Amino acid sequence: MAPCYNPAMPDELALRILRQAHFLRDIDEVTLESVAAGLKPIQSKAGETFLPQGAPADALYFIVEGNVELVRRGKDGRESRLATLGPGDTLGEVELIFHQARQASARAAQACTLLRWDRAPLAEFMRAHPSALASLRFAAQGRRLAGKIRFRWLADGEVVYAVARKHQALLIQSLTLPLILLLSVVALGAWAAATGVIWLGWLAAAMGIFSLAFGIWQGVDWGNDYYVVTNRRVVWLEKVVGLYDSRREAPLHTVLSVTLRTDAITRSLGYGDVIIRTYTGQITFHRVGNPQAMAAMVEEHWRRVQIERQQTDRQAMARSLHDQMSGQPEPDPTAALAIDSQRPTSNVGLDHWTLQVRFEQQGVITYRKHWAVLIQAIALPSALTLLATGLIGVRLAGWIAVLPPDIFVLVLGLVLAGSMLWWIYQFVDWANDIYQVTPTQIVDITRKPLGEERREVAPLENILGTEVDRRGVFGLVLNFGNVIANVGTAQFVFEGVFDPVGVQQDIIRAQEAVLQRKHETEMGQRREEMVELLQLYHEEIASRRPAQGSEGKS
Repeated sequence: MAPCYNPAMPDELALRILRQAHFLRDIDEVTLESVAAGLKPIQSKAGETFLPQGAPADALYFIVEGNVELVRRGKDGRESRLATLGPGDTLGEVELIFHQARQASARAAQACTLLRWDRAPLAEFMRAHPSALASLRFAAQGRRLAGKIRFRWLADGEVVYAVARKHQALLIQSLTLPLILLLSVVALGAWAAATGVIWLGWLAAAMGIFSLAFGIWQGVDWGNDYYVVTNRRVVWLEKVVGLYDSRREAPLHTVLSVTLRTDAITRSLGYGDVIIRTYTGQITFHRVGNPQAMAAMVEEHWRRVQIERQQTDRQAMARSLHDQMSGQPEPDPTAALAIDSQRPTSNVGLDHWTLQVRFEQQGVITYRKHWAVLIQAIALPSALTLLATGLIGVRLAGWIAVLPPDIFVLVLGLVLAGSMLWWIYQFVDWANDIYQVTPTQIVDITRKPLGEERREVAPLENILGTEVDRRGVFGLVLNFGNVIANVGTAQFVFEGVFDPVGVQQDIIRAQEAVLQRKHETEMGQRREEMVELLQLYHEEIASRRPAQGSEGKS
């Protein structure tokens, strides 16, 4: 069923949608008004597929109201939901830019209102405004790249809007040294052929293999770094093959400013740095292509997060006023926060003596360091224990004749006992070093057997950004590393934990929950103050009416 046109939509609403679009940021107001007048408003009913998969791309769509699901049907006939888009999002830029049929169907999750920008006037506009075309192409390339990559760390309902790598000039720069080595190999090979020296030929072959491997490694390394913008956060993914794996991110609501940094050379080549400042410092998208478009994308979704929070607050305020005026009791906004703050969590997870590196108890998630850290700690006492046991067996079997048997066994028995106590000490020390995520805070507990105990605590609401750091081959293969939480100007580090990306997500989910509860508490208090002011206002108006009536009679 085709969507129905609704010509009654005011131009002001269309103009507001166009002002929010990142690729139209530099377009003047008069031109935007002209574009808004040419857009066609359409409406789609809930459950209606208004853009079928495989259909030709004939327009760009702006979502004004409602949510739209992108659904792709595979060769086996099964459907998979790719994303859910909301007001302010666009549809069709990938197909228009790359001249291809629609890769997924657009289905209205609820009654939707959209604006349609037909292909012919859109192409005419883009020819007149190449900067807008470059920004739209940047967004389309990002969405196309996001469709090829599976980011397993994405939360439910999180949508990727921009994905970019470092500029291709950086790839060319990184391939310069391998290319020089290859040219040297050619010269060395020619020399070996001319002189007939065999070892020069083998050297040239070895250098050629090394140069090719080095060039491939440089290319893969360039392709493994991504800058990502979602509807919730900005993310910098950095990976050095076999050596390093890191992810730095910051929620959009913590962003303070977005800055561009370029010079004459980088501007001429079309790349630069996008600096995103947050409460804890900054995340820099280094040498990204079309930095203006990336900065505009970050700013757009940063503003949208702020607007959504304001709209949610207004709706909650309206519901609260309605409930108060109608006499319906409102739930205590501090109840959930009070329950969490009174829940005893100080001793949870401290007496868990299994080899588990992650377990949950009473709403508290507890982590230990990876078992690879334990193996490293017990390696020497384990080797000493095995050596002492083996020597005792060999001496009792009479294979060696060093010292009398009773003295030999006594000495090595003491060594065996000491090594076993050392092994137990290292295991207890590993088991006592734990990290926790509670409903209100993160905790770092370090206890030495028969020694001191150190406990560091940071409230979840004070965490302003998190990072994941996995180093070395073992860290990548065994999937363990550090999770760094930026708390003010300090850093809170979960060292050597298994699945650091999962630990990071646990922290983020707990932080979002506590911030949501705190926000609801603050909004509840504001609503109560507003209702009280309105009641005082009505009482004042009611008290003045009798006085005005009596003055009129006199």
